[in-house]
Amino acid sequence: MSLRDLRQLGVLLPHEEWGAYDLRTTVNKPAMTATGTLAVLAMVCMYAGNGGVLTFVGIAMFLAFMGLITRICLRAVETQAERFKEQREEIREELGAEDAPAPPPEGP
Repeated sequence: MSLRDLRQLGVLLPHEEWGAYDLRTTVNKPAMTATGTLAVLAMVCMYAGNGGVLTFVGIAMFLAFMGLITRICLRAVETQAERFKEQREEIREELGAEDAPAPPPEGP
């Protein structure tokens, strides 16, 4: 997609706000590391199980990994969205109400 297409869809921030936000990750790094370790252990169990009980233990561990990684990432997205909203309000206050760009349309 081109910038023009994104602008028409209301996806882009106004040009004045480009580069104004903190984009550091909000992912819980220790939890992500532990979850990754769980995934590796699950794969080792599935491989070493060779179709036996240990294989099914590995499958259960992998399903737990999938649930945990989803939860961790969704929480990070929610945290980033809150942080972005707060920073945007601060920038709007700095620019002044009359100079502030209109908020983007709420998407589905």
